[in-house]
This record gives sequence, C-alpha cells and structure tokens, in this order.
Amino acid sequence: MIQQYPDKLGVYRVGDLKFYSKLEAIECMQKTGIHLHWDFNEAVYSSYDWTVEPTENILELYRQRAQELRDQYDYIVLMYSGGADSQNILDTFTNNDIKLDEIASYINYDATGDKENFLNAEAFNTSIPCGEKLKIKYPWIHHRIIDLTKITLDFFNPSDSMFSWIYRINNFFNPNCVSRESLPLKIKEWSDIIHSGKKLCILWGHDKPRVLHIDGKFLLRFIDFIDSGPTTQSIAGQQPYVDELFYWTPDLPKIVIKQAHIIKNYLSLPNFQNLPFVSTHKSDLGYREVDGIKYWLSNHGVHTLIYPTWDIKTFSSGKPKSIVFTPRDTWFFDLEESITAKYHWRVGLQKLNDLIPEYWKIIDDDFSQGLVGCWSKSYYLEK
Repeated sequence: MIQQYPDKLGVYRVGDLKFYSKLEAIECMQKTGIHLHWDFNEAVYSSYDWTVEPTENILELYRQRAQELRDQYDYIVLMYSGGADSQNILDTFTNNDIKLDEIASYINYDATGDKENFLNAEAFNTSIPCGEKLKIKYPWIHHRIIDLTKITLDFFNPSDSMFSWIYRINNFFNPNCVSRESLPLKIKEWSDIIHSGKKLCILWGHDKPRVLHIDGKFLLRFIDFIDSGPTTQSIAGQQPYVDELFYWTPDLPKIVIKQAHIIKNYLSLPNFQNLPFVSTHKSDLGYREVDGIKYWLSNHGVHTLIYPTWDIKTFSSGKPKSIVFTPRDTWFFDLEESITAKYHWRVGLQKLNDLIPEYWKIIDDDFSQGLVGCWSKSYYLEK
C-alpha cells in the first residue's frame, strides 16, 4: 500500500534547514558555508539490505507497483512519450489487466507546424500511433495530446514570472519543463476531477538506475534530475494532485534494487567486455571498472535488461544535448527578442547565471549544460 512518506520526491538539506528549491538551497549554502545534501528517501531506502537481490521477477514487481497505484488513486494519467520507461509502464498496466485511465503526450505543433522536429517526431512516429492502436483493444484509455505552445507563452508572459520562475524548477531550466508547473490545473478535464474531490495521479516513468563500480564494488546512487516532471511546488506537496514516480519510489524499493542487481549481474559475467551493449564509450547509466578502464553499459543495454518487453527498434529522438537550451524549445528560442515571454525567460536565466557560483555549473562560464547534479548516498550491492 502506498504510504504518505514526507518529501518522497526528495529534499535539499543545509544543516537543519530543508528546501525544495535547489537554488534556494545553494543560496543558503553560500551564506552559511554548510554543504548542501540531497536526501532522497534515505530513511526508507537505508532500511533495506541492498546486497540481497529480491527473489521476485522484475515483471512481477512492476505489476505490484501498478496495482498499488490503482488501489490508491481514482484517476491515473501516465505521461507517455513512447520511450522505454513510459512504454514499460503502459505494458505493465495493459498486460496485467490493471486499468489505466489516460496517457498524455506533448507536442509543439501549433508553434512549428512540423511533425518531424525533435519533440513532435517521437509523438507522431511513436506515441500517437500507439495511442490509436490502444483505442481498439482498450477503448477506455484516453490519449491526450497536449500542445505546449500556448502553455509556455502563457507561463512566461506575466511580468512577475521574470525573476520567480528560476526558483520553481531545479535542473531543467528550459521553457517547456518549467511552464508545465501546475499543468493538471490548466487541463479542464483534469481540473474537474481534482475539484470533484477525486484523487488524481500524474505518473512519470522516472528513471533508470545508476549503477557504478567504485573500488571494486557495485553500488547505486540516485541523482536529483527528477524535475523534468514534477516541479518544486509538487515536490513540496503543495499541489491538489500527486506526481508519482513509477520506479524511484519508497513505496516499493524492491523495484530499483532488483533493477540494480540485474545490471550488476550482467556486468559481472565472464568476458563481460565482449557482451552486447558494453563498450568504453561513456554512457550515463552504469559501468564496471577493470584495470583503470571503465566499461559502460549503453542506454539500449539498460533498457533491454530491465524492460523485458521493450522493442529496441522503437523510434526515439534520443536525449537532448542540453537540458537548458533543449531542441524541444527551438521554436521558442527562434522568437523575436521583443516577445514578452522570451524576454522574461532570458532575464530569469541571466539572473540564475549570475547567482550560481561557477563550481555549480557543469561547464565553467557556460550555463548551457545547467547545474551539477546532486547525488544521493551510496547503496552498495555487494558486501
């Protein structure tokens, strides 16, 4: 059963103080000299023995997670890109006959008229065709297509957004992510559900496990890049709906523990360097180090291992190279400088750039790659 854990989407701690805004925490750290720490459900996760692999099959753990969400909420909306994370969630609900009320996908077609740009290509080639097929077998699952054009402009147009928006997002300082704040209150059907007193869940496919190999031991760490979905108001529990992470949840820690062991087991096989998906080409998600050389598991490899139903041939636009100047927002960046919304975003970004110490920027004197991520404590997968 889902528990009402406080701060289940993470909290930044500076001494005895806690913050939901990363920028506020950094400012406090600068004033006090006390190091900032990101606490992601440490009390819960630390109560588990991560060296013991759960006996359940990974598909069974996914099923358990879907069922506990269904039991808790009146209406569940899966934010669906058609990528590996969200597709696995969709498959989990449908393959186990657990009702899912809605899937929702983003586009910016009103701004671009282009079905093949970075954001729209994934929708028009993957999520929309999948939604059409779903209607045949599961007619009750509604597929909502959300065009972000007006939502983005409306968010940044008010003058009071000019300096405040940088405190309402923690890492993804791009227009489309921050403008989705309070999105369920902007969608009439979702707002009606909320105001009727029903429990609305916005479900996110965040994220893959980060399995590292340090000093000869495998371990897992969480990283604070979760605000491509929930923004600070929701992270603080200040919304009349709930953002839930399907995988990274204190309600069923066995999921991420099992995923981590699946990856560890693969990288522990004999001659693992010659296995599919393993190379010295750096990826983001996992590696094993031997004789000073890191052998990385590719994203495709992680998907194949932890999502047994995933089709590796599925079309994907891939991950953007910048989480600030993302190609999803090219239309916004191409607006005239005099456009109010763009001006307010630019002014806020400049303020953020001025406030942030250089060592917090991934690239010195260059804010294009955003802030350095905050890692959780380490959870060792072997003694």
